Amino acid sequence: MDSFRTLIEKKQFQLVADLTKACRDAQTATFRIAALVGLGRLEEALDLIAKFRGDFGDDTFTIMKVHLELLLMKNKYDKAYQELNYYKDLPYISQEVEEYLSQAEDMIRTHERNYNKNRKRSKEEIFDILEKGKDNLFLLGALNDIRDYNIGDFTNHLILLIKRSGINSFVSTYALFLLVSSGYQKPISILKNGKKYVVIPKDLEPPFINEKYDEVVKKIEAVAKDPTVSEVAISLLNELIIILYPDNIFDFDSDLLAGAILTIAYDHFQISRDDSNLAKLFAIDVDRLRQSIEDFSRLLATNPPIS
Repeated sequence: MDSFRTLIEKKQFQLVADLTKACRDAQTATFRIAALVGLGRLEEALDLIAKFRGDFGDDTFTIMKVHLELLLMKNKYDKAYQELNYYKDLPYISQEVEEYLSQAEDMIRTHERNYNKNRKRSKEEIFDILEKGKDNLFLLGALNDIRDYNIGDFTNHLILLIKRSGINSFVSTYALFLLVSSGYQKPISILKNGKKYVVIPKDLEPPFINEKYDEVVKKIEAVAKDPTVSEVAISLLNELIIILYPDNIFDFDSDLLAGAILTIAYDHFQISRDDSNLAKLFAIDVDRLRQSIEDFSRLLATNPPIS
């Protein structure tokens, strides 16, 4: 066995693969798996892991890591989650293994998200995600991919997604944006922020296409002066637009809106603030400013962005 280890260290993968072709035990299989991985014969390595599953003894942790990494390389995410559950059910091996297993699900999820982010989904894949998907980032990714197709083909799925119980408000709002974009003409009901709306998407103003948006942004930038603070404030403005939609945030006075959002951005950076001075700069009542800060902060806290 030491000779196999030496050959692996010297990257003599083909020789090890040839010598272990008829392996009948898990210990030999461990070296053959390493050789197959080195040769890029990943499916054969996965088949061998499956064949000796549960028999790797002291090499279980090594095989566990190789197994999950191979599944990620092959983009077999459902199988990776399944095998992770198998490994979690094994008797305690060590603290190192426990720490690895506790982080493995996030590792798989991150890999899956990155993979899906960088490829175009088919219509059938999007339909499946909208019907069954539970991961909010996957749902948002699928909704974004709809723009590559005729949005009208997804109307029924979008409406069902909006109505789905417990759906994240950012997801349901993005689905509504798509119906607005497609000019959907029938009324739909939406429950959001404790309110029930019945809206006709074609009659709603598309978000972010509003003269007041640019006005509020300019006022934030003029007072903040620091571009980092302005960037965070504008990001908060965008979040509030999504959180409140289909209500129109620009029904608020633009000075009051800019002042309140900029103040929340200052709080984000733990910058000391003078509400009275800010109220003067924006020519607004300080009590109205403080009430708006409280209202907007509560909305942001109860509707955190998807991460």
